[in-house]
Amino acid sequence: MTNLLRLLLDAPAPLVYLVCALLITAETALLPGIVLPTLSTLLLMGFLVQRGSLSWWLALPVAVTAAVAGDQLAYLEGRLWGPRLRASRFGRRIGAARWDRAEAVVARYGVPAVVAGRCLAGVRTLVPRVAGSAGLPYGRFFAGSLCAAVLWAGTELAVGRLTGWAAP
Repeated sequence: MTNLLRLLLDAPAPLVYLVCALLITAETALLPGIVLPTLSTLLLMGFLVQRGSLSWWLALPVAVTAAVAGDQLAYLEGRLWGPRLRASRFGRRIGAARWDRAEAVVARYGVPAVVAGRCLAGVRTLVPRVAGSAGLPYGRFFAGSLCAAVLWAGTELAVGRLTGWAAP
């Protein structure tokens, strides 16, 4: 793990932006992405901003764009294959009662549910799919996804930047 971290710390900035963007996008775009270390990725980006290796004004839009892109792909998956997702092995593990409850929350609260879902690890992978499956209008979903991504990425990058001075 230390060698991987060292590679990223010493990598050229464009490669770091690309790797971080791919990880952030994959977290929500792919169901197995639920295990990807996106919080650590954003904290590392913030640390690299503090160190001077990355630019805040590029790191933030890269992270936000990647998060929104992953959300859009997951929303589309939910919209197109919602019933199939529920019947899949993954959907059965969640359970019909939880799936119904999640759809009811998204249908009732809409944008605030999307924003809250982005800020909860594990849930952020599922919320866009549930929103698509529940029929949340795309415009409302996109607005919530964009607001949530700015809040989430901005906060995590800032924490990484502000605490980066403590790292050796």
